[in-house]
Amino acid sequence: MFTIAAALTPILLFAGFRTYLNAQDALAERRNNLIEIADRAIDEIEQVLSTVDVLQEIYLPNISEGDCAPVYETLAPRIPQLSNVTLFDETGKFSCAAVGEPEGSTSQPSAFAEVKAGKTTVLTDAFFGSLSQAWLFSVFRRLETNDGEFLGAVAFSLKTEQLVRTVRLTNLPEDVELAISDSGGQVFGSARVVAVQQEWIDEATGDEDGVLFVTDTDRFGSLDIVVRSIVDGRMYAVISRPSPGVISEFTLEPLESVGIPLLSFTLALIAAWLAVDGLVLKWLARLRRLALIYGEGHYNFRIGNEFENAPDEIADFAHSFDRMANRISERDATLRSAIATRDAAVKEIHHRVKNNLQIVASFLNLQRRQVTDPGARSVISAARHRIDALSIVHQTLYQHERLETVHMQPFLEALLSHLAGALGMDEQGVTIESEIEEIDRPADDAIPIALFILEAVTNATKYAFPDDGGTITVRLYREAEEIILDILDDGAGAGDSGSESGGSTGLGSKLMSAFAKQLRGRMNISSEKGSGYHVELRVPVEHAMKHTTDF
Repeated sequence: MFTIAAALTPILLFAGFRTYLNAQDALAERRNNLIEIADRAIDEIEQVLSTVDVLQEIYLPNISEGDCAPVYETLAPRIPQLSNVTLFDETGKFSCAAVGEPEGSTSQPSAFAEVKAGKTTVLTDAFFGSLSQAWLFSVFRRLETNDGEFLGAVAFSLKTEQLVRTVRLTNLPEDVELAISDSGGQVFGSARVVAVQQEWIDEATGDEDGVLFVTDTDRFGSLDIVVRSIVDGRMYAVISRPSPGVISEFTLEPLESVGIPLLSFTLALIAAWLAVDGLVLKWLARLRRLALIYGEGHYNFRIGNEFENAPDEIADFAHSFDRMANRISERDATLRSAIATRDAAVKEIHHRVKNNLQIVASFLNLQRRQVTDPGARSVISAARHRIDALSIVHQTLYQHERLETVHMQPFLEALLSHLAGALGMDEQGVTIESEIEEIDRPADDAIPIALFILEAVTNATKYAFPDDGGTITVRLYREAEEIILDILDDGAGAGDSGSESGGSTGLGSKLMSAFAKQLRGRMNISSEKGSGYHVELRVPVEHAMKHTTDF
């Protein structure tokens, strides 16, 4: 899919770029169309302004002598737009006026100032005439001596309404409207446009071709508006026409240039998707579900006719999956049977070892009864305790569901319970407490840990307490990457701390050191007089047992 999309994307991008160019061409065509339609009307306004300029120059001597009214009467029939003819002195005060009393100063001081500064003619912005009660434009003309000394200005006032009427006398299409605007954006003679934005005025100033703007109105909908400068900075033609609708040559051409490629692009993607989905993706999803089923160990599941309509390659792949699962299922059944036979044999071995150890313990117990020497009886009892501990280990192993690991909590609690009875702790007033976390250890670790506890607890029971007894605490917990075994008593202590064997040269201490080495662990013994013994064994969590013959 991505490959197809990547292959078709350049076509779509090219079509989009072409559409952009076509849109720009369409806008230019719409603008040129309006400009072409309005050229005649704009020529009429320019002709009026040109006529005013010529007549001002011709009648300048007469007006400068104060003949404003006669000049107005002569020119009014020729210039219907003319509203008044006035003369101003060098200070801007009225010298004469064709209409009204010549009193006061000009109402357009900025235009008068420009003429006084040296401009020959200046067209004012639209203003409201108090005498004519109408909107006017005025054309100021400089009056000066032969030496160029400023004497004043002549002003011809033109009715805006008459200027717009002059425009409408031309043959404009019915949907085109032409109005006039001043530099402030006031629009005269338009039923569609109330005002022109200042940005449009600024952009159209100095542009002889005119600028097209498209705007939306509540009453007339979307309009094409061309603002074209008639006199830069003073008067503008505002030409408007409804924008083309959805179905027009301006929209059909872009639709053709981009819509057809886009439609082809979409149809190609849909067709490719349907083809890929129907021929590949759907069947790959089924193969994935089949792989997940087999991955969970359900090898007896069979595909049946599920891939009957799949492409030949995928169907062959699915049947290969099915045959593979069948072979794995057969091999799995064989392995399970072999493991079950092995586990049964191993459990039987542990059971028989346990029974044999109990027989040996019974022999030692009988032998102990025949011996009268206290030292010999003590040695035989110690040997019997060690054999009993081994018996408990093997009993736990064959009762455990998993032969390779041992749950230390029940195993050690059973061992400590046996030791409490075998060592006669109740008669001596000794209490044994345990704090053992749920930790699994390899089965090969269970025997040395059990024998380590046996030696430490036996030593504490025999040598730690006075006649009133005490407490032995056994803790097993994990800390970081180590398993820690703590055996503490609250007995009298030895007054010698820090040595590995606590200063003892007995067989028990030697065995404890050997068990620690076998576990690849570290043993620390600390004792203070009156504070008891503390035996600590630290064994790495990731400990690969190696059979040793240290004892």
